[in-house]
Order: sequence, then structure tokens, then C-alpha cells
Amino acid sequence: MRIGIIARSDNTGLGYQTKELTDMLKPDKVMLIDFSPHNNNIQHPEWYDGYNVTSILGYPTGRDIEKFLNNLDIVLSCETFYNNEEFIEIAKVKNIKTFLQYNYELFGNLAKKKMPLPDVLISPSSWELQSIIDKFGRKAKVVHIPPPTTPGIFSNALKENTSKTHNRILHIGGKRAAMDRNGTDTIVEMLRYSKANYELVIRTQTRLEISSNDSRLTIDYNDQKNREDMYSGFDLMVLPRRYAGLCLPMNEALLSGIPVFMTNISPNNKVLPSDWLVDASIVDQFRAKTLIDVYGANPRQLAEMIDEYIMLKDKEEQKRAALKIGINNFAPENLKNKYYELFNSFHI
Repeated sequence: MRIGIIARSDNTGLGYQTKELTDMLKPDKVMLIDFSPHNNNIQHPEWYDGYNVTSILGYPTGRDIEKFLNNLDIVLSCETFYNNEEFIEIAKVKNIKTFLQYNYELFGNLAKKKMPLPDVLISPSSWELQSIIDKFGRKAKVVHIPPPTTPGIFSNALKENTSKTHNRILHIGGKRAAMDRNGTDTIVEMLRYSKANYELVIRTQTRLEISSNDSRLTIDYNDQKNREDMYSGFDLMVLPRRYAGLCLPMNEALLSGIPVFMTNISPNNKVLPSDWLVDASIVDQFRAKTLIDVYGANPRQLAEMIDEYIMLKDKEEQKRAALKIGINNFAPENLKNKYYELFNSFHI
């Protein structure tokens, strides 16, 4: 079975997602998309040294696709095939199976009913899984398999976090997405009700207009060169997401031995224990490729949860639980066979 992967090499969620998949699956070919003309992100083509790489600047042409697909049996991509209609149609003619690990809110077929479907839709989380099955399950196979996250990448952060209590809480704001997806505004509001003594670090790539003079708050705009550095020296991560889906910072924090407090919505409530979840209710909607419900967390309850956690004298049990959840759900050793079993079910 000859596998091709479409990958990225920028310091983004999509870049890390495709890099981890490549390292786990060891494909025969990689189509490496340099999307810097559209997003100005720094590229790291050296991530794919040793692989059979076809480098593409921007969108692949039909000729690029034809050449890449030669001598392949299956192709895996994340979010998009970049030239969706042409890529899928050419693959069908060549009897090459297409696998897409989609993001629900960006899944183009939800908006364009006549867009060609891949052979397999891989949901990276359980969020809206049944909706995708109902809409597309007759024309494509729909499964849920998360992308992998390698524990070894975060071994130093894990060692630091479990060595002692740091009295520090992490919030990843990232690049501020539509409707304050990661709940950064909720975090700031929570501080009004929280009484415990700690440092709250908000790491963000977007300049924030925050009206808070709370001395516990630190806003860090630095772009960390190494992913694990973002998670080193913390006891807790708080991420009251307002709508859900794939959340790589959650996966990475768990593998760094950091418990993660999130909203009690799908898929968070399928992965995390109930006492790490804060109540949330629908407060808004917005339209991406389809209509998305937006939730608001209860800031008073979140403050109470944080204060109670900070007061724990021994946080080691909670940190061990975080690591176990991360390994069980996201470590390559527990996912690799699931991908190969899926691929083999389509390989004649």
C-alpha cells in the first residue's frame, strides 16, 4: 500500500497536525504546500528531510496533482486538498482513494453541495460527527480518529510541570478566531470572581484589548520557537472554548502533564473528566461553512473551580490523570493501527 500525504510546514495547527501524521505514517510521498503567499507564515521545509517531497507554492495545478498521484494507492490530507475538485476527480480516474481529516466549520462540502466528496471523511474529534454521517454517510465513509500528538515532544515540559507546584495557570489565546473561540474574554471576566493567588499567563499571537488591571494577569505575545516551551512551568490550563472541534493545545497540554479546564460541550466532555468542565449555554451563532452554535461559559463557576484547584496541596494526582488522558487518546502508539486498518479496508 503506497501512501501519499499533503502537508504543511508552518508553525500553525495545520502544520503540526500534518507533520505528526507524516512522522507516524511514514508515507511514500509528501506534497508539501508552501502557503506563505497567502498567510506570510515562516516555512520549515527541513521538517520533511528524508521524505520524497513534491514542493508546491500556493495551490497545486492539475499537472502537479497528476505527477504526485503516480504510483500511489491512497492520499491523506487535512482540511482541504487545496485544489479540491480537480484533485478528487483526478484521483477517482486513477482509482486512488482520498482521505480527508476535515475541520467541521471549514468543511467546504457543507456549503457547496455539488463539490466532489473524498472517499473517506476522518473527523478529528467527535464534534458534529453524527451530523456529518447524516449528511454524507451514504456517499463517503465517515469515521472518527484524532490526529496524533507525540508525547516525547513535551517530555521536558512534563518533567518541569510535575517537579513542583508553580502556582501558574496557562491560557492559549493563539490567533484570535471568530467569536473569541478560545474564550479569552471569559478568562478575563473570570478574574473578577476568582480570589486565589496565582499568575495567569495568556499566550496570544493577536493584540488584545483587555480592560483589566488585575496584578495576577500576564499577557505574553512572544512566538515560542518550540511548542513545548509554551507549556512549561504550569499547573493548569484554562480554555473555555465557545465552540469546539479539534483542539491541539488541549492535547499538547495534557501530554505536558497539565490538567485542562474547558466548557462542558462536545467534544471536550468526551475526553475530559466532568470536574474539569464548566457549565456553558448557547449565547450566539455565526455562519462559517454552516451555522455554528457559540457557547458562553459561566465565569463565576469557572473562578470557583480554579480557586478550588489552586488550593489543592497535592496536584500530582491531577497531573498524572492529565498525562494518562493525553497518552490514551492522542499518542501515535495508540492511533497508528487505527489509521492503517482504515487504509487497508480500502486497499485491494
